[in-house]
Amino acid sequence: MWIVRWVLWVLLILFVIYFGAENSSQTVQINFLKWQSHELQLWIVMYLCFGAGVLVWLFASIFKILQEKNEIRRLHKENTSLKKELNSLRNISIDDEPTGLSEFQGDIR
Repeated sequence: MWIVRWVLWVLLILFVIYFGAENSSQTVQINFLKWQSHELQLWIVMYLCFGAGVLVWLFASIFKILQEKNEIRRLHKENTSLKKELNSLRNISIDDEPTGLSEFQGDIR
């Protein structure tokens, strides 16, 4: 399986190199709001846009991972407190009468 993955990576890299070579003679000018760039080759602009997309994805992923870690930490705390409560309830002897139930004994019988 690792061979297939490496072959796919090599094909992808060859495609990217081919794309850059085919578009090396074309130039474009970027207009953003009131800013204008100099003439740039198209493949450079494409790679810069790809890199910007990767950075946006990276920051969004970091934010999501931090949110999920916070949720895991909260759930772990809740789980620990529930385990402590369960262990304390297991340690109550059968002969001990739980508080608050003595007033309802007349209703049960």
